[in-house]
Amino acid sequence: MDKEGGYVFASSLFTKICSFLTSLILIRVLSPENFGILSYVLSALAFFIPFSGGGIQYSYLRFAPMLSGDRERNELFKYSIKRGLLLTVLSAVVLLVLVPWLSKPVGDASVLFYCALVYLFSFFLIELVKTKYRVAFQNKKYAGFDAKLSLIVLLLGCGLAYVYGSLAYLLVLACVPLFLALPELKFTSKFSFDVPENYHSYGLWVGLGAVASQLMYSLDVFLIGQFIQDSQQVALYRSASIIPLALFFIPNSYITTHYADISKHSVDRNYLLRFSKDYCKVFALISLLLGLLLYLMSDFIVVNFFGADYADAVPLFKVLLIGIVGAFVLRIPFGNLLASVGRSNWNAFVAFAILVLNGILNYYALRAWGIIGAAIVTSGLLWISGLISLILFSRYLKSLH
Repeated sequence: MDKEGGYVFASSLFTKICSFLTSLILIRVLSPENFGILSYVLSALAFFIPFSGGGIQYSYLRFAPMLSGDRERNELFKYSIKRGLLLTVLSAVVLLVLVPWLSKPVGDASVLFYCALVYLFSFFLIELVKTKYRVAFQNKKYAGFDAKLSLIVLLLGCGLAYVYGSLAYLLVLACVPLFLALPELKFTSKFSFDVPENYHSYGLWVGLGAVASQLMYSLDVFLIGQFIQDSQQVALYRSASIIPLALFFIPNSYITTHYADISKHSVDRNYLLRFSKDYCKVFALISLLLGLLLYLMSDFIVVNFFGADYADAVPLFKVLLIGIVGAFVLRIPFGNLLASVGRSNWNAFVAFAILVLNGILNYYALRAWGIIGAAIVTSGLLWISGLISLILFSRYLKSLH
């Protein structure tokens, strides 16, 4: 890993540590009921977040590295902001209409949902700004920006949550990215520019795939709130998933570091084959050793990190660890590889098929086995979706002959 790539990995590590500490502190300072309600709101919000900007930030990541100069990339950046904000308004309107239905199962959470509307705009802008640094191969700036955001949310968000509760944390989460992104929206003078072909459709497909992928990690939390309608059960499940999901930063940061290079070599079969083989060799070993270690220490980890009130989360934690291996070696790498080579529509089809299956299986699993059923379904589908992504990537490689 080069020095610039090292900045990204270090930033990803720091960001995930901050995210983990944030969750850990919130579990400690909020009651299980309030933490469960907050988790439910954030899991419902996960459906709308990838639609903010209409996925145009993903298009910018894909097409901007292919442009020849800074002026072209800057003009495409400006165009992406204008179109993305318009599409974000549509997402916000849909969320606004659904707030009464979404907030009903866990009591009156409407205030939290109204606050979350702001996050749709701030998320789009902050992601587009960070992407601007990525496509310019300014990984140090990207890493510093990401780390600063995470640190502020950790310190300010948790500090205000301790005094004022979950609403204060959500306000910080929604507003801080907006304040950081706005000063970065600087442009050069306008000149004639043609938007790349399929610019909008690519981002839409990636956004749709991202919706399904995000919901794969949060749909179970949402359905627990909808079907069981017990915020403490939501809190229990969410606490069990915090560490497994946080560990995804390891493969994700590696892929993020190389994403622009993969896009540039999207038709180079030898490069793609070599990259995927090298990745699998390293991360298969990492995931097995890490999963085994956490499994053996699961009782100690859950009780000491989250408190005695969350001791019943240990079986859930063990089941979700099994899914980590599938995510590390299959789901995360090959899903990202498909997106980086321009097959985001394949990703979307797979993700939505898995999402439908996830909803159906969770419906029956929750009724039959309770929240442990949701954990079993999630872990199993991480493996299944990963295997499908691997098959599709192999098909793409064969097409490059």
